[in-house]
Amino acid sequence: MAVAHADGVLPPGDGSVVNWSGQGLQKLGPNLPCEADIHTLILDKNQIIKLENLEKCKRLMQLSVANNRLVRMMGVAKLTQLRVLNLPHNSIGSVEGLKELVQLEWLNLAGNNLKAIEQINSCIALQHLDLSDNNIPQIGDLSKLISLKLS
Repeated sequence: MAVAHADGVLPPGDGSVVNWSGQGLQKLGPNLPCEADIHTLILDKNQIIKLENLEKCKRLMQLSVANNRLVRMMGVAKLTQLRVLNLPHNSIGSVEGLKELVQLEWLNLAGNNLKAIEQINSCIALQHLDLSDNNIPQIGDLSKLISLKLS
């Protein structure tokens, strides 16, 4: 099983951006390198089922885990500096872990298994929201999202 850690198994990032796309990762190990200067973590096109061991990445501003096998998104809850969260084309069933993400500006949850959207009203800085290709019968009250831009 491919696991992301800091022991040289995977290519190192280039300072502030770590891109481990298409590495066949199935999980994020406890030794995930989250040095202070890393602000972007890209884990697209892997086999990741769960967002775990991200709590050390306190300064992370952008996280992309597109085209994986995520069923939950709770692992983002402690990433309070996050501005971009890109989780399209997974199997996420509900919106969770967003209550503390008040700086979040860009959220992509397209192509998941969402049936409802809870907690999005707490993301008051949100400017971009993509919920396309889900099973959401109706969008609730988004009136608190005053920065949201319609496109």
